[in-house]
Amino acid sequence: MNKIFKNNLKVFLFVATLMFAWNCKKDEVPSNYDESQKLQSEEFRTIMETDDFSSVADSAILAIYQQNSSGKSAQNDECYSAMFSDTGYTLSFDNCSLEEGGVVLNGTLSVVYEMDNETSSFTVTYDNLSAGDILINGTRAFDMNETMDGFSIDTVSDFEITMADDSVVEETGTKSFIISFPDENTFIPVLSIEGSWTVKADGNTYVINITSALISAEDCEYIDTGVMTINKNGLEITVDFGDGTCDDVVTVTYPDGTEEELSLEDL
Repeated sequence: MNKIFKNNLKVFLFVATLMFAWNCKKDEVPSNYDESQKLQSEEFRTIMETDDFSSVADSAILAIYQQNSSGKSAQNDECYSAMFSDTGYTLSFDNCSLEEGGVVLNGTLSVVYEMDNETSSFTVTYDNLSAGDILINGTRAFDMNETMDGFSIDTVSDFEITMADDSVVEETGTKSFIISFPDENTFIPVLSIEGSWTVKADGNTYVINITSALISAEDCEYIDTGVMTINKNGLEITVDFGDGTCDDVVTVTYPDGTEEELSLEDL
């Protein structure tokens, strides 16, 4: 892969994990909606954390990119074996961890990539890949591009995650992560997220559409700007992350105008 991909993927993984590792709590219950209709804090967390579930697998991919092997196969006796082809590679894990005390991995993932002079694109297939107590199956496609002051990663997902309690979370759809570094002196990243995707969990279907890009300013630890709609089983809910003021509050609005605030807890 090209140089910017290898140098900046770790930054993307860190920023994406930071932004999606959210835990929210509810305030006052809207009077016109019962508990089964309204957006629960646990549901919001599930919607936002699906990328975080697969981040361990993404770290495995990064580890391979950082290798200096030039052969057709590679072996890490501590963790995995890798078989390479002209278009990618397959990693096989056997009850191992990428780092001391890290998450135990089992199963396989395959990477197929294509590259031109301006973009880096690859598709990851998860085949019964377990990371700790979760199981991942499905695919994610990544397309990375350089921008004037950073880079962007477009993802197309179609995967499911089986949790420790055997519940299943499914996600399909697209997301774009734009990472910029407006201050060349501090090199602090600003993250912008766009996209539309669907999550199915616990018998509910959530159709998410970012109508105004979610942005985390370089001096704020939260997403502090942007709007998304969440259609929960046909009920459209608006989530407003704010006007740029750095705080931990988002406003949830229901179709009748009823509002409640959710507080994004400290990481």
